[in-house]
Amino acid sequence: MLMTGISMLHNLSMSVGCALLASTDSSLVNYFVGGNVAAFVVFKAARNDFLVWMRIEGAAGVFASFMLRIPTKVIADFTGLLHLRHPYDLGGAMFTASVVWAQILPFVALEFFEGDKKEELRSFLTTSCASWFVLNLFFFAHINTSHIHTFFSFKTAPMYTIERFQTNVIDSKKFSAAFENRMSFKKSIHDEIKQWVAANIEDWRRDKPDWFHVEAIPNEYLPASVVTAEGGAKRRRSSVSLKEILTV
Repeated sequence: MLMTGISMLHNLSMSVGCALLASTDSSLVNYFVGGNVAAFVVFKAARNDFLVWMRIEGAAGVFASFMLRIPTKVIADFTGLLHLRHPYDLGGAMFTASVVWAQILPFVALEFFEGDKKEELRSFLTTSCASWFVLNLFFFAHINTSHIHTFFSFKTAPMYTIERFQTNVIDSKKFSAAFENRMSFKKSIHDEIKQWVAANIEDWRRDKPDWFHVEAIPNEYLPASVVTAEGGAKRRRSSVSLKEILTV
């Protein structure tokens, strides 16, 4: 109930803010909303965190990142969906900045607004913002306190992925962290993953656990004998290219 109420007030703030901007000058909506999205893209790119987690390589990966990052940011801006604070999406700090901006925007827009009932609108927005703040206080008072840091974290997708691999002791979860997302996230621990694979690959091939898919492991992480046994350099890959997507 708290999450629904928070999201409702969040959406109300953004919607009213955009409506006030549009009633003054429609181009202002583009400047404020578009500028906010552009700042997000620049922030992600500057931190080497723009490419999405999926293993889509080359130009296709860049295209997919634009197609997913921008709608995700807009959805977060207008709904305050809590799940989008995940490092693979906005990240904690960016998510919190987005929801706070949603409460500030209508007051900024009101300064541009020259219509009637300006003071009544100010009172309405103040009440809405205060209600949003109170609901958030109740929300944070009732959640697991170990999750609070996720709302303020600057952890990037590569940082999160490396942490998943290094802190998990269960092979299935380590395998997921190592090979079920963008491989460039793990460049700094390439040798560590390679050594882990070398120490366990024969057991996995023998036991064939449900989570093990040898085609998900790039050749450079496999012992030469396994690469040969699996078909050599032309064996099946798990990532896709733009050409493969367009010819499907």
